[in-house]
Amino acid sequence: MKPGRRSAKPQASTRRSGGKAVIALAVMVGLVLLYGWNSFFLAPKSKAKAETHKELVAARQQEQQLRRNLTELRKLASDSQAREAELSRLGRLIPADPDVPGAIDTLNETAKAAEVAWSSFVPAPPAPASVGGPSSTSIGMQVSGTFQQVFDYLRRLELLDRLVVIDSLQLSAGAAEGAGPTRLDADIKARIFSTGAASLPKVGA
Repeated sequence: MKPGRRSAKPQASTRRSGGKAVIALAVMVGLVLLYGWNSFFLAPKSKAKAETHKELVAARQQEQQLRRNLTELRKLASDSQAREAELSRLGRLIPADPDVPGAIDTLNETAKAAEVAWSSFVPAPPAPASVGGPSSTSIGMQVSGTFQQVFDYLRRLELLDRLVVIDSLQLSAGAAEGAGPTRLDADIKARIFSTGAASLPKVGA
């Protein structure tokens, strides 16, 4: 009977070893399945998520760039409108037709509005235009009036619909008129401009 009992211990040890092997095998199988699950299911999702994030960042950058481009285009459009308005204003200030007789009438009406008296008006021969620039016609005017009247006349010249540039102004005391305000004689040298060829009015026409 004793020899039979001794033989039972190796069988129990073998069963325990086999159980451990089964457990180890199950763990390995579980790891393999977990790795496979991660490889086939989780990894693609993570990669897709990363790609989606990358595309989202690129889309936001593109949106910001488009917004900057839109701002620049709006500014360019605004600048273009401002330039067009300035060109339109210059077109009125510097007409294509020199129309010197019309300019003389305008200056005369301005003098009447400012209540100054013209004593002389002498237009000079038109100066040739510079490359790409307008032609100019020099004019000499002598007017008389009080300081306020002469100042008002000069201010009105700046507000005309035609550009008049004052090159020089000389003031001298005029003839006294009783106890009234002191009168001044103003010698004015100025220029008017046009984009066409200027011509002087015919004397006696």
